[in-house]
Amino acid sequence: MTARRSALGVAAWTLLLAAAWLLGQVKLAQAEGNLQLGAMPLYGTWEWRLDPSLLAPIAVGALIIAFVPAACARLRWRYAAAVTVLAGTAFSVALAFAHAHPATWADLDNHYAGHVHIVDDAGGAGPFLAGYIDQQLAGAYSVHLQSHPPGLVLFFWAAARIGLEGLLFQNIVVKLAVAAAIAAALTIGRDVAGERLARRAGPFLALAPAAFWQNNADTVFAGVTLTAVACLILATDRTGARSAALTVAGGLVAGAALMLSFSAALLAIPIAAVAVWRRRWGVLLGGGALAAAVVLAPLLWGYWWLDGLHATRERYYAGVASLRGYWYFLLANLAVFALALGPATAAALANLRDRRMWIVVGSCLAAVLVADVSGMSSSEVERIWQPFVPLVLLTGAALTRPRAWLALQLAVAVVLAAALRVQW
Repeated sequence: MTARRSALGVAAWTLLLAAAWLLGQVKLAQAEGNLQLGAMPLYGTWEWRLDPSLLAPIAVGALIIAFVPAACARLRWRYAAAVTVLAGTAFSVALAFAHAHPATWADLDNHYAGHVHIVDDAGGAGPFLAGYIDQQLAGAYSVHLQSHPPGLVLFFWAAARIGLEGLLFQNIVVKLAVAAAIAAALTIGRDVAGERLARRAGPFLALAPAAFWQNNADTVFAGVTLTAVACLILATDRTGARSAALTVAGGLVAGAALMLSFSAALLAIPIAAVAVWRRRWGVLLGGGALAAAVVLAPLLWGYWWLDGLHATRERYYAGVASLRGYWYFLLANLAVFALALGPATAAALANLRDRRMWIVVGSCLAAVLVADVSGMSSSEVERIWQPFVPLVLLTGAALTRPRAWLALQLAVAVVLAAALRVQW
């Protein structure tokens, strides 16, 4: 029965991808402009490239398959978690090394860190915040700045003032965020579903096709947002000073995440699901109040988060989203997300029976559906939905013989690295 469910899950995964591709060709044929999707429905172009750099992810992936399942099963928890985090970060670095596009390592610089001069041009952080929304609406900023709150630009501006700048620093930030996202997901899985299932999920957090797209700002958003989610979920299972400290930390980091990305708000759904299940209303209220305080603070300088969201939506539909449309991407977005998760996750979803793990995974999938129907994700979700990926990868706990499934995940990731050319 398990084999049959797995086969059905992989078959559904394959059919979803095939349907998105076939309908995508129809969409391209009927398009009245350039959808900027040369690998429809993926962003980028298909350009096969076989060279020695592909040996990096193959080698790292092979080591993960050989050693990480055993390490997760046998080592003490802290060491098992450390191995998982290090392995996942190494796989992300290896895929970036094998990436075909010369702009891979410069994505943060091109879209955020390279624009910190606009803060000084505005007269400092206060005037920059005061005029940010007007500049968004005028189309004065690059596409990425028009689509997000000002938090990441301000972070790199502040970092540059103390001497932390350049491509090395930027890429360290990205890979630290990869590590934080994996660690947060492992922590959440263990706290909600128990250590046994978290250990079984570990190798699948370390090796997934989604790692191919972990070289950009959305990876940073994922690390910060999932850290906040982990703190608040941990707070729901503790009492006294420990719960209070975790609530404070989680609420403040959640507020910071909201100032980085509007989509961070959707990961309140898993927090709420666990808090309601555990009947810990105080964590919800306390964490929510602190997050709101962080979001409200820029009002002192004239920036209001909801106005920023409205401006982002206006600019989004003034751009290529108006050409791409809505209905096709309701399906295509889910297909691309499924590709990033890999076929093993499809098989795991078909086999997952643990109710506690479903609280985490199901609530995260609910957040994905909200993002899908919102109309703010017309493609490019392989990047935009990175914050949702680690929590769904926890479904790997349902696969009791992981190595063959991990090999399949590796194969998909390597094919992406060999065939897809994208600048992030």
